[in-house]
Amino acid sequence: MQQDDLKTISVTVAGRTFPVKVTEIEESVVLELTTDLNEKIGEFQQTYPGRDKLDYVIMTMLSYTFDLKKSSVAFSRNALDNRLQNIHHILDESE
Repeated sequence: MQQDDLKTISVTVAGRTFPVKVTEIEESVVLELTTDLNEKIGEFQQTYPGRDKLDYVIMTMLSYTFDLKKSSVAFSRNALDNRLQNIHHILDESE
């Protein structure tokens, strides 16, 4: 990716604005992610009122990280299952 392909957009998360360099393809993904993050932060604000805004951001980060880790483990298990099935199929054919 070359610098020429990047443009700077502003995104706001938890009331703070950040410049982000993205390609044209990435822009919609980043904007959608920003919306999702702010919605999740809002959910935590309603569920746990009176906390510091940083607490809500950290809760959101932990939630997304947990989901990512969980899906990564599930993907690894599926890949392993597929490989084992292929080996089993090859062994069955050789009999």
